[in-house]
Amino acid sequence: MRFALFFLFVACTTTGVLTRTEASALATRTWPGATEEVYDATWLTLLGQGFVVVRSDRVAGTLEVSRAGKVFDVDVAALGTEQRVEIAPRDPLTRAELTALLDALEEGTRSFLRAWDELPEWSFDGRRNLLRVPGFGVAPPAEWEWLDFDISRRFVVVQQRRARTGLNPTLLVELDRRRPESRFEASLKRAAGLALVARQRLVLPEELEATEDEQGLHGSVRVLDGTSPHELSWHAYQTVLGASDVRLLMVCPLACREAWAEVMNSLALRSGERVGVRGDLGLR
Repeated sequence: MRFALFFLFVACTTTGVLTRTEASALATRTWPGATEEVYDATWLTLLGQGFVVVRSDRVAGTLEVSRAGKVFDVDVAALGTEQRVEIAPRDPLTRAELTALLDALEEGTRSFLRAWDELPEWSFDGRRNLLRVPGFGVAPPAEWEWLDFDISRRFVVVQQRRARTGLNPTLLVELDRRRPESRFEASLKRAAGLALVARQRLVLPEELEATEDEQGLHGSVRVLDGTSPHELSWHAYQTVLGASDVRLLMVCPLACREAWAEVMNSLALRSGERVGVRGDLGLR
């Protein structure tokens, strides 16, 4: 009889439906790191587990996600030097289901945070005119004369010439941690500012339009450098390398299709997935 009661208890604890309070108490984890990184690692892991993000509020640190008809509330908040992540199901859930979800969430979050602590840096092989990170390589336009790294060596600026004034065609090469939301607008604004040698705040239009072909995305944009308008053309490419994103963005005062084609024909992509749809860059 005791054995029967024991097995009945075990069955109830693994298959019995949890209340929302019980589930919330079990589904709280803490992680070291910045709030933004933990928030993004949680978001990306949930996407990888087949969840759909219904609503997000980065400032509040909240997500509403769903999978297989079940809805969950996710909350990421600072707890001293750590971040507390709580996932609360709105619908009935067994302990076994919740445990499987938490195991996958822990593994994915840990993997992203570890990878982001060890992001590689760009290196430049001058003999081959090749910028490289593990799994990816690209050659800047051979005739362009100026190449410079930022302090992290994860952002590279290549320009047609070294200049302090005037319009200067610019290629921005970025290696960034993966993010669930597009960084395209920030990258375009940065590249445009470099191409214009902008000294004032740049303003982009609210909506950006693009065309797409086998060599990426292409568009034109009217930007304001303070109150001065400028017409620019741009070309963009993005690929995912594990926990990283690689973005290439070329901005020119006039069409620079030939220079962009030279860059795209040089790609050496040994791993990762080429991104060629507008939604990945947040475009319409």
